[in-house]
Amino acid sequence: MHVTLIYTESDPWALGLRSVSAQLRRAGHTTTKLLCSIEAHRFDRKMLDRVCEIVDGSRVVGLSCLARGSEKARQVMEALGPRKPFVVWGGVHATLDPSDAARSANVVCRGEGEGFMVELLERLTHERDWRDLDNAVYVQDANLVVNPPRGLIRDLDELPLFDFAHENEFHLSERGLRRPREVFDVREPIMFNGSRGCAFHCTYCSNKKLKAVYENKGPYVRRMTISRYVRSIRELLPLFPNAKYVYLIDEDFCARPVAELEEFAETYPREVGLPFECMSSPLVLNERKTELLVKAGLWRIRLGLESGSDRTKTEVYERNMPNRIVRRTAEIIQRHRQVVLCYFMIVANPYEEPEDLLETVDFLKHLPHPFYLQVYNLVFFPGTALYDRAVQDGLIDGKTHSGYELDYRSGLKYKSHPWKLKNLYLNGLLSLMEGKVTGYRLGFVPRCLLPWLLRPSVLTFGERHRLPMKMLIWSKIRFLQLRKLVARLVQRALGDPTSVYNLRQAVGSRLSRVVGR
Repeated sequence: MHVTLIYTESDPWALGLRSVSAQLRRAGHTTTKLLCSIEAHRFDRKMLDRVCEIVDGSRVVGLSCLARGSEKARQVMEALGPRKPFVVWGGVHATLDPSDAARSANVVCRGEGEGFMVELLERLTHERDWRDLDNAVYVQDANLVVNPPRGLIRDLDELPLFDFAHENEFHLSERGLRRPREVFDVREPIMFNGSRGCAFHCTYCSNKKLKAVYENKGPYVRRMTISRYVRSIRELLPLFPNAKYVYLIDEDFCARPVAELEEFAETYPREVGLPFECMSSPLVLNERKTELLVKAGLWRIRLGLESGSDRTKTEVYERNMPNRIVRRTAEIIQRHRQVVLCYFMIVANPYEEPEDLLETVDFLKHLPHPFYLQVYNLVFFPGTALYDRAVQDGLIDGKTHSGYELDYRSGLKYKSHPWKLKNLYLNGLLSLMEGKVTGYRLGFVPRCLLPWLLRPSVLTFGERHRLPMKMLIWSKIRFLQLRKLVARLVQRALGDPTSVYNLRQAVGSRLSRVVGR
């Protein structure tokens, strides 16, 4: 059977969809992948026509997305109506909010999709009833039917490699529909994930609710063996000959025991050899693990800070990440000067008070530097615990006002969301700290100005008169967009992913090589 799989988020890697496609192809089915890298909240008519052209002839259509892509997924299903394919809606949004998704699709896959899709297609091929399948959620006689979830995939080593076959792939963007000339039009990095699940249960994230969905269905956190992990990345190398480094997007790569990281430090440099970056929790990182990562080729590590307020982390985010632990981890990483340290932080949280934000500013000010700060704009993702709390407390009245349509990585955007205006001056100041933090500045904010910017009179003025801060926020977003473009050009020209962090040294090294020829 032929299946068209559509991803309506602006992430061309779409590893979840590629995993489902690989499993279906292993089972003997054929697939077409359509990746919709559209930044807009909705498709226009011409884009929908292109989608329908790709779907034409498919008996089954599968859609996947996060909350931000849910409106576009619903548009696709409405546009496909006359063609009458069998529509399956899966992914994080459908799993967290299946009642919303079931209003548009024939069936919702609530949970992991590989086994469900193979079994569903087998039933459809032989015209057998599928309504008793585990994971299935659907509407029957105006009633919502929610079947129990399937058992979680325990052995990730058994999964096939992500499907990056370019002959069955299309990309849709504002520039139109195209088929990649190569496997994937990228230079860097190769993204890879060899684990599933997260040990934390942060309220702003999907994992807290997903754990409840999968209760008693097997271990929630699962990982590939190191041998399979490294072999998988090695198998991707020929597909991406221009890649400069690897980004391991596991929720917490460093949660692996020391013995596994020792194996990784021995095999990864030999089998892969590219520099890599990863994400980690400060709670699990220590000196020995850091040494092993550096030995393996670590060039950048990303840590979840989220807030410098211990109250916010414990009472709002339910994230037990004391500042003293973050500081200890920062001191360990700073001993390895070749490693770029990056922190994630969340702004525009209406549950924070001025005291929480001032504590965050003070914490950032005293963290060992240099480091980089990446600021995320808070979104109440429908189906998460923090979303439920915001609805119950009357901060938002449902999905429409949750900010689900926002790109949480694109800066502090507050229009149409009044709850983001609380403490705008301090949140704006924190957003201006995004970027490199040194002894002289925190992002765009000179250290020498901080005492003046944090004076009570200035805080009061800034909160009452918001236009200056709004203009600074707008200017900062535009500048970062330009800087991102320039950074990509520099990395491509110099062929080194670390070049933008030490431009003088990178240019000198490149000139030396040219002169030496």
